[in-house]
Parts: sequence; C-alpha cells; structure tokens
Amino acid sequence: MQGNFLAAYRGAPQPWWPTFGYTAAIYSIWALLSWPIVGAVIAIERRLRRLWTRIAAYLLLWPIVVGAHVLLFALIYWPIYRGAAVATRWDMTSIMFVRNLDTNSLLYVALVALTIAWLRWPRRQALRAERAAAPTDDGALIVRNRGTVHRLPFDTIDWIGAAGDYAEIHSAGRAHLIEESLTSLAQRLPAGQFARIHRGALIRIDRVREIEAIGRGDAHVRLANGAELRLSRRYRANLTALLAPAEPAQ
Repeated sequence: MQGNFLAAYRGAPQPWWPTFGYTAAIYSIWALLSWPIVGAVIAIERRLRRLWTRIAAYLLLWPIVVGAHVLLFALIYWPIYRGAAVATRWDMTSIMFVRNLDTNSLLYVALVALTIAWLRWPRRQALRAERAAAPTDDGALIVRNRGTVHRLPFDTIDWIGAAGDYAEIHSAGRAHLIEESLTSLAQRLPAGQFARIHRGALIRIDRVREIEAIGRGDAHVRLANGAELRLSRRYRANLTALLAPAEPAQ
C-alpha cells in the first residue's frame, strides 16, 4: 500500500490489485505469527522480573520474528511470485528481508507494545483494588505478593530497592519482591523513619552506620546489615538533615 502511493506520487503508478494482493500476503503471514509472538511476550513478562532482562529478551526475539516472516512468505507464496526477478526461494527471501525490514520491525514493536499494555492494564487495576482493600497498620508495611499478604514491621526493614516495575524489600535478612513501584511504596512509609537516597533505593534512617564521600556530591551509605548503597547528591541534603540530632527545646 505504501509503495503504491509512493509510486503514484512519483508519476509511475502501480496496478492497484497486485499491490493490494502483495500487502494482503504480507499481513497474512503476520496473522500466523501474531499468536506465537503474543505467547512469547506473555512468557517474558511473567517470568523475567528485571527490566533489562525483558528488554534483552525482546531484542533477541526481534530478528527471529523478522526472519520467520520472510521465510514463511517465501515458503508459502513462492509459487505465485516466482519468475525472472526471483529465480529461487532464497532470492525471494533476500529481497523480502530488505524491502520489509522497516515494516516488519514496526509491526513487531507495535504487537509487543499492545500485548504489554493488554497485560498490565487489568493487573494495575487489580493491584490498585488490592492496595485499597489492604488492612492498615501503623507499625508495619502490609504488602501483597502473588495472593499472599505479608506484614513487615517498619523496624525490621533495612532498605528497599527498585527492580523495574517492582520493588525489593530487604527485611530481617530476607528479600521480598512485590509488584509495586518504589515511588508508590515510599508513600506508604513514615517519612520520619525512611529516606530516599537514590532514584533506585530508599533506606531506614536508623540503619545508617557510615557515609563515605566519593566525590561530586555523591557518597556511599553503609548500613548496619553490611549493605553498601550509593547516595546521590540530589538526596544528600535531605538525608543529612534527617540524621542530624534534634536541638533541645528551650
């Protein structure tokens, strides 16, 4: 379709029906590939927790999808399109790969994005409902993970790190991975007891044992459990103010 319009614009219009038939053939292969791609996206989203591992998986899947498309096209439609211009199936595959690389890549990205949006929209709605219905506790953080409710007392939490769309709570020697962003989780913590030290980490203030400057306003924060985290200069002033001893009342 795109080629037909471009050809007409350049003053050398192509026959409509052959162009339409070629486009229909292209998308018929995508109809065959869509379900396996959707299944792969669902598996990636459910099994890979880290954002960078999911991105790597999608990058690895991309050439497989593009290659599968041109191979299937050549296998199925070779009897229709063979001729002087394409003497063999391999010639057809090479031509198809070059001519349709941009289109196939865009369709792949669109299908992945739509599948992720379809997966996450109901999940986010369900998570909001779960959090709204979660019991409140002034002395602990109530979290839900895979249908299980955990009560984590504030005084057992050492620090919390971001893990893509998840947060990893380090409490009493254990790590709890929950389906909630670090920003959302921080809003449920008492501000006087916890502080953000980096865009990817927040800590319990009374766990700080040492702050070591490393230059340019950044620092390393060492906690009582031995963990060492990076303190961004953006959050250093706030942490310093929270660690400063309160002045005695006059």
